[in-house]
Amino acid sequence: MIFHSKRKFKLWAYTVSHNSLLLRSYLQFPDEEGYSNETSYNIDMEFLFVEYIEVKSALDSISISIMEKEELSVDLKEKFDSFRGKIFEILSGKKKYYIIADSLIIGRNKWVREDRVFNHDLNLHHDEILVSIPH
Repeated sequence: MIFHSKRKFKLWAYTVSHNSLLLRSYLQFPDEEGYSNETSYNIDMEFLFVEYIEVKSALDSISISIMEKEELSVDLKEKFDSFRGKIFEILSGKKKYYIIADSLIIGRNKWVREDRVFNHDLNLHHDEILVSIPH
């Protein structure tokens, strides 16, 4: 497992022209119910050069692993055989979802209206990189 969080994540944006997918656990503001230091920042998962997406639009408590094709069941091996990217398995609840992409960056930030999917030329920087899986 490369990452685990008990926070809620949403499919925030997908850009076809850049093949980039953003899953975000949005920050809470101090006047919101449930606010704490642990929810005072976004957690962004940026998948780059995405080839395949099979994920719900909202996920609770997630774990992410990188799967090797040899570890997959026969039906998933056949399903993913033609793809070249890394196979990211997302476990949420008791369900498994898959994203195939070349790379992944998971970072913390306090962006309110900014994200790299829509503002890719702004040279936005995360406050902290939690996970970086390069291509």
